[in-house]
Amino acid sequence: MNPVSKAKLSRILLSVVIVNTAVVSVAVDWNATHIFNPTWVPHARFHDVVMLWLLSSLSAIALWLLWRRSAEPQVSFAIATLVPMLFWFPFFFTTLLVPGTSLIAIPNEPLPTLAGIPIYPNVAIATVNEILAAIGYWLYHSHQAFKREI
Repeated sequence: MNPVSKAKLSRILLSVVIVNTAVVSVAVDWNATHIFNPTWVPHARFHDVVMLWLLSSLSAIALWLLWRRSAEPQVSFAIATLVPMLFWFPFFFTTLLVPGTSLIAIPNEPLPTLAGIPIYPNVAIATVNEILAAIGYWLYHSHQAFKREI
């Protein structure tokens, strides 16, 4: 793959991850299982809306950083990569840190299984986004290494 293609592919891939992060999060939370859940205390709903606003805003900034011309594109790229990666990372450990938290929105909801192992859809989405963001970051840096060799 030529270096121009790697640079463009890395930006496109990371853009998909950034947009997916914002859109999926709003789509999953803006319903009766989360924000409009009558069993949630009003302040918890408030915090979810604030989190979604912050995530959407940071995602827009990440896209801008990713595609703008910059004297330090590696810094812009790193920050744009960190936005979705930092959002998805807590899906792997939050339930271990805070007792009483759950990866399931609806109690007793049956989970899909793979070889008898329960698969949490949100953790699967987090895993895919983390991997794709890492690949995008790697592609960008392999392009930068090629540019330095020339």
